[in-house]
Amino acid sequence: MDSGEQVLAGARAVLGDLKAGERAVRFALTGATESLDDVLRVAVSRGERIGAGGGR
Repeated sequence: MDSGEQVLAGARAVLGDLKAGERAVRFALTGATESLDDVLRVAVSRGERIGAGGGR
């Protein structure tokens, strides 16, 4: 959770900096993409477990 919050804070900072260069934007987007990939992997995993258990 901390890592995702750090990525989000960093991405927001880069987006808010009108002088941020291409490297900074690419770095922020890479981190955001990796974090979103992790979130989706967890969501799918939890969904599969809930479905396999026959509900709540």
